[in-house]
Amino acid sequence: MKPFSPFTILASAATVLSLFSNTGVQAATGVDVSTLISEKTWACAKDYGYEHAIVRGYIEAWGQNPGGALDKNLVQNYKNAIAAGYETVDIYIFPCTGRDTCKSATQQIQDVLDVIDENSMKIGTLWLDVEVDPQADNWPTASGARSTLQAYKKALDNSGEKWGIYANKVQWTSITGSSTWELDSSVPLWYPHYDNERTFDDFEAFGGWTKPTIKQYAGTSNFCSAGWDKNYYG
Repeated sequence: MKPFSPFTILASAATVLSLFSNTGVQAATGVDVSTLISEKTWACAKDYGYEHAIVRGYIEAWGQNPGGALDKNLVQNYKNAIAAGYETVDIYIFPCTGRDTCKSATQQIQDVLDVIDENSMKIGTLWLDVEVDPQADNWPTASGARSTLQAYKKALDNSGEKWGIYANKVQWTSITGSSTWELDSSVPLWYPHYDNERTFDDFEAFGGWTKPTIKQYAGTSNFCSAGWDKNYYG
């Protein structure tokens, strides 16, 4: 057996240290995707230490696309992640809003639930993605947004699944008209802030949430021959 070189030892130490937060506590991390990822690629991400997986389940309307739809890769992404060793997989729902061609909130959520049921999927959390898409004009008015969000809350409350919200203070304020407007701060919050820091020290309270559950700390990052968003779980 060849002895370890100093460079190998330093590289290994750096890898271990990268899994720790600034407070010295081991940081759980994960990835989320909006494209089809193979089993081999999921396994590669897991080997890198990303223990949590989130896949897209529903796609919003945009541009000339008349309405939202189920993500055609949902089932296969779920199966590939499970086969790669992920014990549970979350689903994020980018709802179709702001257009008459969109299905109702109840029907969109039901479409996702039907896929979950038909494929015996064990889901950790359903995440409702609340963000502005300029191509879609998906939240045209604050009053309309509040009413629409309440409709999604009702559908998700009735789903039997654990659910949460994906949003940050800037987007929430822009969409609802107020940083303090509260939908349901009892559900978990996943917020984006691309500072590449695995810490919640940057979090700003909004919508009744004073503590987040997940932080999306980096946007599309390329490794294992795929593009991923990176998440910190504290």
